Amino acid sequence: MKLNVHMYIQEFRGKMVDRKRRPVLLLGMDTQAITFLSDLNLPVSSEMLIGLDVEDQHVCVRLHARLQWKQPFGELTMYHSNLHIQHEQKLYITGQLNTMLTEVQFPAVSRFQYEKATEQKALQEPYHYIDFTI
Repeated sequence: MKLNVHMYIQEFRGKMVDRKRRPVLLLGMDTQAITFLSDLNLPVSSEMLIGLDVEDQHVCVRLHARLQWKQPFGELTMYHSNLHIQHEQKLYITGQLNTMLTEVQFPAVSRFQYEKATEQKALQEPYHYIDFTI
């Protein structure tokens, strides 16, 4: 599954901003937050609302978020943002996460089994634990 994500500044200090989109690299997303890499170095400000266009082969969903924190990541900047989304957008994100889970190409076990095996140091093969809440 391939998602294209673009970011733009939607609003600053209550005023709409010209939407010039920049591609970003999606690192993580759930129904409340999104983490991505960008070549822009933006200030973390409660006065700035950013827009994120998340596109797959069929649809483009526009999300709005406020930057919570940032940190350098090589020549890029990693951002974490809280999403301000509607019910339909939450359903889209949930569907994307479900699709990602069905396409996982490595063995996965439940959280309980993973924690139990880790405590006993009994992992015979590399297991990966995927944690997200819907």
